[in-house]
Amino acid sequence: MRSRRRFVPIAISVLALSISLLAGPMTKNIESVRPRIGERGTTVEVRIQGVSLKNPREIRFFRPGIRALDLRTSPTPPRKRSLMHRGRIEEEVVCRFEISPDCPPGEHAFRLLTATELTCIATFHVSPFPVVDEAEGKTRNDTRETAQHVSSNITVRGRLDGSARGDRDVYRLAVKAGQRLSVEVQSVHIADNHYGDSEFDLAARIVDADGRTLAANDDNSLRIQDPVLSTKIERDGVAYVEIKRSVFAQRDTVYCAHIGSFQRALAVYPAGGPSGTTLRARILGDPLGESVENLHVPESRGNFSYYGEAPTGLRMRSSPYPNVLEDADSESTRVSELPAALNGIIDRRGDVDTYRFPATKGKKLHVRVFAASLGSPIDAFVRIRRVDENGRAGATVLQAEDSRIHDHDIFGMTGHGGGGLPEVLDPTVIWEPDADGEYLLEVRDTGGAGGATSIYRVEIEPPRTMVQTVLRSGTFDWSESTRVTGLAIPRGSRWTVNLGLPRGQWNRPSSDFELVAQGLPEGVRLVTTRVPAKANRWPIQFVADTSARSTSAVISLRARAASDHAPIESHCQQNVPFINHSGGNAWRAVRTDRYVLGVTDAPPFDIEITEEKLSLVRGGSLAIPVKIVRRQGFTGDVELRCTFAPGAIGTPPPLQVAGDHDEGIIELSASAGAALGTQPLVIAATCATTENVPDYLGAGHVRVSSRVLDLEVVPPFVDLTALPTSIRRGETKELVWSLRHRTSFEGHAKAKLLGLPKGVTVLDATRITRESRSLTFRLSVGDDALLGQVKGVTCEIRVRTRGQEVVQRTGNATLRIDPRVSPEAEGER
Repeated sequence: MRSRRRFVPIAISVLALSISLLAGPMTKNIESVRPRIGERGTTVEVRIQGVSLKNPREIRFFRPGIRALDLRTSPTPPRKRSLMHRGRIEEEVVCRFEISPDCPPGEHAFRLLTATELTCIATFHVSPFPVVDEAEGKTRNDTRETAQHVSSNITVRGRLDGSARGDRDVYRLAVKAGQRLSVEVQSVHIADNHYGDSEFDLAARIVDADGRTLAANDDNSLRIQDPVLSTKIERDGVAYVEIKRSVFAQRDTVYCAHIGSFQRALAVYPAGGPSGTTLRARILGDPLGESVENLHVPESRGNFSYYGEAPTGLRMRSSPYPNVLEDADSESTRVSELPAALNGIIDRRGDVDTYRFPATKGKKLHVRVFAASLGSPIDAFVRIRRVDENGRAGATVLQAEDSRIHDHDIFGMTGHGGGGLPEVLDPTVIWEPDADGEYLLEVRDTGGAGGATSIYRVEIEPPRTMVQTVLRSGTFDWSESTRVTGLAIPRGSRWTVNLGLPRGQWNRPSSDFELVAQGLPEGVRLVTTRVPAKANRWPIQFVADTSARSTSAVISLRARAASDHAPIESHCQQNVPFINHSGGNAWRAVRTDRYVLGVTDAPPFDIEITEEKLSLVRGGSLAIPVKIVRRQGFTGDVELRCTFAPGAIGTPPPLQVAGDHDEGIIELSASAGAALGTQPLVIAATCATTENVPDYLGAGHVRVSSRVLDLEVVPPFVDLTALPTSIRRGETKELVWSLRHRTSFEGHAKAKLLGLPKGVTVLDATRITRESRSLTFRLSVGDDALLGQVKGVTCEIRVRTRGQEVVQRTGNATLRIDPRVSPEAEGER
């Protein structure tokens, strides 16, 4: 593997580790799941450790295949211990995972529902093979002489200890000449405590009875830092599998090693096909030679996996377009029409594949390359050239290499959390031809590399129109925060999260749309206002009736046109760099295409805001009383914060309401350029249920929110102007403002001067009405007033409307303080 691929995740993780130290405590619900893997068709006892796991109710997996049974708090608490970044293990839940015989191999994400919380994402893995544990004990399996005997086609759950001598594990099995021996090690991919890189960077090799290396692997394009190797056995006897760290790290590392005669292919060609069809595909990279299989391509477009006999899959693509296969015998491969999916292999060093296709001036095309993202070893580069009048390659009109992660329809992996995913090595661009005619598209590796498994796929289509909904972490670091993305809905109350609506390289609907939730538990409903077409985030609120039972569900969100309710192509996703704390490999992420929602017990408190509609004037402020409704004798502190507000609206820092108070005031301010109109506003409240667990990542807290409020930003009520005014010490004088009405109001409005210097006082309270054309303040200046010019004197107008007091600040006057007139000068006058 080239050094560039290796460098990206390591460099990113070092930066992540340093930044995370400044971000805050990284306390999460689930810190450990043991064991990490089990065989399908079996039932496995599992221990889940962390904090705030009391009263477990249910485990919900994101996809079918595993059921959690006999969920309970462990009768024997775990040994309490602290982890890096102030993570902790204090509690343990035990249960049994019943794995169905047809459960897909690989990673299965889940959340745990307790009486008060829905935890962060955790994972469990499934193997198609029987699972055994490493037997290292009094006898160490560090050498061929002490190797642990294993049978073929098994999965070993192992551990490399952190001793200073450097642990290595050796396994011995019988082999036959001509058979295949495959080894796939998972360490990074099954880790649930990621703090760095070296402790998860393992290497593996296969050796014969004489100690001769038959195959070895450290890093690869398919599984990055997790070794994959397969070889053809030359003679009967025994073979040894050795596993060790690539770089020493004085920490324990868990892994699983799949060992056997299974086919461990490295690529499938073509790497996808038309949706819903049967694809005749070549299986590449097997030491026993290439084979052909008929594969079913799913109806739904997007990525899918081919497993064959292997414990992990090869990523492939389903798209509704015909396949075009590279014609290796021609100078260029003819593409009769678009859209289409181009498929080829950069099968030797310096190879360049060329496709000839027609395009229309002004008709945009989305050109997407899939290579590294499918596990291919190439770093693809594409170039488009116009075919000149002589039919030869002409000027270059587009060339692309690496790309941004969100251009690949992957969102929420911001900053250093997204740069390490292999997708960034694949070009993806929107191209608009500037002339009708034929064009050549060239594909090659940026470094001139190539080989038998260097497959790629280029999908060319008009830009699609769709809505992407994303649960973003929203914290300073990129670890998952249930405070901002968790869907724990208290019974009889509500909770609101901000949904990301990123655009990426897709088109968005041209008009407003609505969001519809599918799969909600009985008694839970979605409350959301019409979403503006250009919104990049929007609050969605779930309300649980008092009759809703404590359960969880896998849900999805779909968009539909607000006017005619026509369906809109829409997708859900949450991407969590995994796990459990920052500093791990950014390319190692849990990615889900649905959400898990849970109903928790009724909360001990709620919040109420009596106003039906709130008004905030440009350049003004608004104080919102929030009532704390305490139940069941609850006397804990409650934290209030504004979690969604329109742009250019200033919100205060979190407000702590002490346990002996039942009301807090949230004060908003609007800039002079705040957009006019009505937009949503949401205020949330939280209280801690677990001691010494801050709210940074969300564990150990109960949360409720206000209903989705309507906040109307209105023009200023009045405009005020004043001429420069001078006043002497010891003098009483009027400061007169000219007044122009902008927005009508009823009754009287209070007026107050702001920015007056020391020694200058206002003698009379002042009010205005909608008939007022001027505003006068009578000022008195004492001898302690500083002499000179005073700028920035403004006026505060308080208007009572809709039961609220709306505050506007306006005007900008200059006041000059002059010396007191001397008695002599007074006499002369």
